[in-house]
Amino acid sequence: MTRLSDLLEDFGRPAPIRASGAGASEAEILAREERAYETGYRAGWDDAVRAQADDRERLGSEFAQNLRDLSFTYHEAYGHVLRAMSPLLEEIADTILPAALKDGFAAHLVSELQSRSATLGGLEVTVAVAPEQLPLVEPLVLRDVGFPVALVADASLEEGQADIRLSDSESRVDLTDIADTIREAIAGLRTMTEGQLAHG
Repeated sequence: MTRLSDLLEDFGRPAPIRASGAGASEAEILAREERAYETGYRAGWDDAVRAQADDRERLGSEFAQNLRDLSFTYHEAYGHVLRAMSPLLEEIADTILPAALKDGFAAHLVSELQSRSATLGGLEVTVAVAPEQLPLVEPLVLRDVGFPVALVADASLEEGQADIRLSDSESRVDLTDIADTIREAIAGLRTMTEGQLAHG
C-alpha cells in the first residue's frame, strides 16, 4: 500500500548541496556563491538606477506638460481679459479722452506759455485757437500767463490745437496727436490680442 508521504516531497529535511563540478572544494563553492550574489546585487542596483531615471524623466515630462498647460491657461485668460477690456478702452478713447483733452487744453496751453515766458516776455505774442475753444481758453490765458497775449480765433485749427505766433516765427501746440496716439495704441492692443488668441 502506497503512503501519501511517499508521493510528496518532504520539505522538512534540507536538500543536500550539489556541487556543479565533481570534487569542487568548499572555497570554489563559496566563490561561486559570492559571484552569484554580486551579479544579483549589481542587477538589482542597475534596475533601481534605471527605475529612478525613468521616474525622473516621467516627472520632468509631467512638469513640462503642466507648465505648458499653465502657460496656455494664463495666455488664454490674459487674452480674454484684454478682449473684454477693449470696448471699455475704445469708449474711453472716443468719449472721455476728447472731453478730458478739451477741458485740459486751456491749462496745457497756459503751462506751455509759462514755460516759454523767458523767451516770449516782452514780445508781441498772438495765440490762435479754434473758434469754439476761444471762450474756454481766454479767461485762463489772460489771468494766468503773466505777460500780454492776444487771443484770436482761427477756423483752420481743430479743437486741441493752438498756434503761438510771434513776429518772426510760429509754433503749434497740438493735443490731437495725443488722442490719436492713444487710439492707435488701443487699436494695436486689440489687434495683438486677437492675433494671440487665434494662434494660441
